[in-house]
Amino acid sequence: MMRACAEVRGGLPAYVDGALEAETARRVAAHLAGCPACAAEAATLRAILARAAALPAPEPPPAFWREFEATVRARVAAGPGPRRSLWARAVAWVGGLPGLRPAPALVAASALGLMLAVGLVRSERPARPDPPAEVVAASQDLAIGQDLDLFQQLDLLEDEELLERLDLLRSLDGVRPRVT
Repeated sequence: MMRACAEVRGGLPAYVDGALEAETARRVAAHLAGCPACAAEAATLRAILARAAALPAPEPPPAFWREFEATVRARVAAGPGPRRSLWARAVAWVGGLPGLRPAPALVAASALGLMLAVGLVRSERPARPDPPAEVVAASQDLAIGQDLDLFQQLDLLEDEELLERLDLLRSLDGVRPRVT
């Protein structure tokens, strides 16, 4: 039991603070229920933490705040300045190119982009070819067969001999709806 006590006592601060995972907390609670020495140490730790939480927070002396302010100001002054915006960096980059002025270069780039966009929108696209006649005929035959099957299901045409006389059914070449 000594080894288990050593493991539990190592995790007691986290257990008392509620920082253990559920399974580990269950194991520690089970051990504390059966070990009076570890339970007493957990109770002592709870009492110490409760007393420490009840203590007032100490107020630092005024000199601390003056030193703190001076340190922060020195670090801010020594650090890099605020970062320039993307637009300001782009203008500075274009302005640094030999022979280019920022405003005319940006106007020319914008005009080129606009012309490209208009050209893409207005370009003619190739027409889609019509499907082959066989595909059109097959789809029409399929639609007719489905319509006849629907009529049979709705009990509008119950006589199979009448259906066989229809010219449409003969043109289907073997695609016949089932008569139920």
